Amino acid sequence: MFARMLLQRVVAAAARPFSARNASAAGPSPSWPSGGCRLFHSTRPSSLGALGDAWGFLRGLTLRAEASHILVKGTDEAAQRRISAIRNEIGGDPAKFAEVAARNSDCPSGQRGGSLGEFGRYSMVPEFDQVVFRDEVGVVHGPIETGFGYHLILIERRTGTTS
Repeated sequence: MFARMLLQRVVAAAARPFSARNASAAGPSPSWPSGGCRLFHSTRPSSLGALGDAWGFLRGLTLRAEASHILVKGTDEAAQRRISAIRNEIGGDPAKFAEVAARNSDCPSGQRGGSLGEFGRYSMVPEFDQVVFRDEVGVVHGPIETGFGYHLILIERRTGTTS
């Protein structure tokens, strides 16, 4: 709700003529050009340039997900071999994920089966965030390399939409 109100104010401010934006508060309200409002409401956000970028960012703030992960610290060959072996142990069975995370994860969340709980978009490092908010729910993804090391990610639930 807040994101929608903020976006409406940004769009309204951008649509006003420059002279109207700088007028005193006591002055007359600016007149809208014919169809000025319709221009913004009938145009796809992606074609609005900076306003489209703002729309996408604000919309992203409403997305939530719940995920678990297994972290293997490091980005050397030993870490790659270890994360691959863990991935092979899980195979295509998400039911094994929590047990394997408890035994193998280098993250404190491993004590909770790798659960990170619920979090919003842009809360995690970009590589992690992209997988959680783009890829299929209920499937083990990875390995994904970040600055922390290699991750296997199980997306348990996602609310909202990325479109």
